[in-house]
Amino acid sequence: IGMPGETVEIKDGKVYINGSEEPLKDSFTPETPVGDYGPYTVPEDSYFVLGDNRNNSEDSRFANVGVVKKDDIVGSVWFIASPMKRMRLL
Repeated sequence: IGMPGETVEIKDGKVYINGSEEPLKDSFTPETPVGDYGPYTVPEDSYFVLGDNRNNSEDSRFANVGVVKKDDIVGSVWFIASPMKRMRLL
């Protein structure tokens, strides 16, 4: 949700980035976070994350999780799904 240096704020269950007047359009999950949070500026080399089950997830809003450091993010690509003509295992 929040990249390094961005400011994240949740007002009335809507997420705003960098003081925008328009809430974040998040098609990933229809659930919106309950309540208010921030504003919070994401430190360099860190990311602000929200769980997909926004009201039952512990995420960057919680002190025991906090922001995620860039060096702690690990991922790998093993499948291309789109476009269809490129679909394959890697």
